Formats: sequence, structure tokens, C-alpha cells
Amino acid sequence: MAKFFTVGKYRSHNRRDYRHELPCLSIVIGTQRFDTYDWSLGGFRIDDYKGRPPVGEMVTISQLSYSPQHTVAVDCKATVTRIVLGKNQVAFAFNKLDEAAFDFLESASMQRLSLLSSSGK
Repeated sequence: MAKFFTVGKYRSHNRRDYRHELPCLSIVIGTQRFDTYDWSLGGFRIDDYKGRPPVGEMVTISQLSYSPQHTVAVDCKATVTRIVLGKNQVAFAFNKLDEAAFDFLESASMQRLSLLSSSGK
């Protein structure tokens, strides 16, 4: 079993995939919709919520979107990896991305580049 831990401001995390803030993704976990703070092909970070499973447990994601025109039904698994202390946030790592989710996240990455180029950042 993988080891999971809570991190604080003095412990950095080892990240393979750089997380993006734009476009803001919405994720449906169970029946609840959450907007992400950041995301990547490796995972995402959202507000903490009542009924959140403990660190190490897996959740099912049924939908990803970044606008009403860009929504996809998915069947993905993600694991609660850490609780971000002092920010009331939860970080997840994707365990299994189906093809629709992978394609959607790649498309969202391209949308991010378009948003950044049009905003002049």
C-alpha cells in the first residue's frame, strides 16, 4: 500500500505533472460538483467537504468540465493524497483515467495555452 501523508508549509511535494489553474475545471465526485484550485493529468486540488473519505481512500469521478460547452462524462478513480493544512483543501491523485478523461484533460491543457496567449500573461 502506498504511503500518504498530510503536508504543511515546510514540506514540499514531489510532483511529476505541473498543475494548472486555467481553465478552472469542475469535477463531479459522487453527486457533488467542485471547482478545482489547480489540476494536471496527475491530480487536482479542491475545497474540503463534508463526508470526504480519509487520506488513502479512492473516489469515483463521473464528470469533468471547464465550460457548459466543454463537459464530458467519465469513469475515473482518484485517491485522497493529502489535506492542505490551513487552507481547508484536499488534494487527489488520479489512479485511473479513462480515455475520455485523458483526452479531455489534454484538450483543457491546450485551452489553457489559448487563454494565456489571449490574456497576454
